[in-house]
Parts: sequence; C-alpha cells; structure tokens
Amino acid sequence: MSRSISRWLGCACVTATIGCLSSHAAVTTASPTVRVRFVAHGDSFKAAASEYERLWAAEGARIVQAMERVSGLRFVSSNYADTAIVAQVLERASNSGYRDTPMELRASYPFDTRRATLIHELGHRLQAGLFRREEEEHGPLFLWIYDVWVELYGREFADAQVTVERRRGGRYPAAWDAAMALNAAERSTRWKALLAERSPTRR
Repeated sequence: MSRSISRWLGCACVTATIGCLSSHAAVTTASPTVRVRFVAHGDSFKAAASEYERLWAAEGARIVQAMERVSGLRFVSSNYADTAIVAQVLERASNSGYRDTPMELRASYPFDTRRATLIHELGHRLQAGLFRREEEEHGPLFLWIYDVWVELYGREFADAQVTVERRRGGRYPAAWDAAMALNAAERSTRWKALLAERSPTRR
C-alpha cells in the first residue's frame, strides 16, 4: 500500500485515451464561472448528452457555488483556471480528465447518479493542483464531496450515492468508509488541514 493510499484510503482513477472530437455531436452550456461542453461520442449518445446539458443548464451555477464553498477552492484563482471543460458522453466508466484532456461521463446512469458523478469528476479537477500525478486523491475528495451532495440535494440523496459508489468496488468502499467514519465537522477539519498543508495559495 502506497503512502498516499495508506494515508487517505483512496482508490485508483482510470484515465482513457481520447480521440479526435471533431466528428462527434456536441451541446454546450455555461454557468457563471465554468463552461462544460457535453460531447456525444456517436449518435447513440446524443440523447444522454442533451440530458447532461439540461442538467448543467438548470443546476450548474448552484453546483459550482456549492463545490467552491465547501472545498474552499476556486475554479478560477490567481494561479489556476479550469473553466472550459469538454465532457464526452459514452458508455464506459466515468473519469475526470485533466485540463485539456476531456472528462468522460457514462451515458446510462440514472438522473441522480448523473448529478453525483458529474460533481465527483468536477471535484477531481477542482482539487487536482493539490496532488502529484502518482498520488491517490479519492480519499481527500470524499472528505468534502459528500457534504456538497448534502448541501445541494439532501442527506438521503448523498447516502444513496455513496451506496452507488461503494458498489463500484476496488478501493471505493474503503475510501468511503474512512470518510463516513467522520462527522461533517471532522471531515471539514481534516480537509482544511490538508488544504493548508498542500497549497495555501490555491484558495
């Protein structure tokens, strides 16, 4: 077990190679600070891409505000910006991408899991500058993303989505167990300590 995994009980994130986007259908929307362009990876995913687009149009501003408030990070700061994101919609495991590498979002998720997964993957991008490439970051992410879900959609929603993520297996169950063993104040304290240690200028 690596030092980062033993410290945060995180899990590996899988990043897939992205091909040319020019041949795929795309829909675009924006929040006040973050623009997400949802790209259907072929005609069979156009409906799902449109559904993600409608979700973001309706809720994107609230999502960004809640993520920034709870995490203490900003999508735009003096030394960091990630405000023009491409998200491919297709049928494979979701991942966050990184800067110019597109995000990937599973097309077949039910609506609530689309919400939760989009926030999860945006969370990776928001905190990305705090971690080296080889470090595991799900443990830290779970210290604050649950509380974003609660703020936006309530505890019942958040608990249901933790259950969904635990079912994905791998190290997700241990990472969530570690986060949920703490109360909200304890999660916040641990996250703020990590944030201060890692990059006080990112806030």
